[in-house]
Amino acid sequence: MGDVKGYIVSDGTLALGAPEKVFLGETTQKVEQALTRNFLPTEQIIVEQNILFFSLGNTNVLVETGVGSFRGFGEGAGQLVDNLRAAGIDPARIDAILCSHPHPDHVGGLCDTAGQPTFPHASIYLAEHDFAYWTDEALLDSWAAVAVRVARANLLPLRERLVFIRAGEEFLPGVTAHSTPGHTAEHICFEISAGTDSLFLLGDLAHHAVLSLENPLLHFAADLDPSTAAKTRTRVFSTLAAERTRVLGYHFPWPGLGHLAKQGDGFRFVPEPIRW
Repeated sequence: MGDVKGYIVSDGTLALGAPEKVFLGETTQKVEQALTRNFLPTEQIIVEQNILFFSLGNTNVLVETGVGSFRGFGEGAGQLVDNLRAAGIDPARIDAILCSHPHPDHVGGLCDTAGQPTFPHASIYLAEHDFAYWTDEALLDSWAAVAVRVARANLLPLRERLVFIRAGEEFLPGVTAHSTPGHTAEHICFEISAGTDSLFLLGDLAHHAVLSLENPLLHFAADLDPSTAAKTRTRVFSTLAAERTRVLGYHFPWPGLGHLAKQGDGFRFVPEPIRW
């Protein structure tokens, strides 16, 4: 984008479970039909983790960190560090890490199993409310216990490196935070601008390149506020489609680059051709 050169590095795949347990508010038959129409398995929802690395002058930026050593989503994930090194990127070179929200597949790679930072020189940018909620000790006996344990293990050892950001803030040159609540209370999407080019990072605004788009009102099981998430998704997708903004889908088929287009009452993802 303009003078900004980026790399999309995979942390591997996530196995989320049976479709009827992951996406709610539609009949099992219609969900299976949508998957079948798009040549996707119907017994298990499998999604990607597309992690963006780019440089702003002397600042090297990573967006999300994958699951790290957490194995709650199967054995296909946790590949980020190996893949960064395969791309010639030393984790010690990372200066800034952007986190849309503190769920396991976004902050799980911040620390190793001994609590030592995977990215020893990086500051971590995230929303303060989400940090407070997902590291709250009182939630360790709640439905959110697994996510809270992962967030506490990865964020609390790095407390002095956290930088809290607010919606609408351009907190790095050309990088703006957008409020997109619902999946978590203060979920943030990032937009990167360089000259006349821009890239909107969807984070967990959508979890599936078919189901989340064909029916944007479909509820995702891990949304903190599914109704708000659906409204936010519809609003933001409508804007991105109308303005023809390039997007990066964190959970879309690798590499996740493309555009959103209106289709009936929903949307469709148009992948960007890979230019070798």
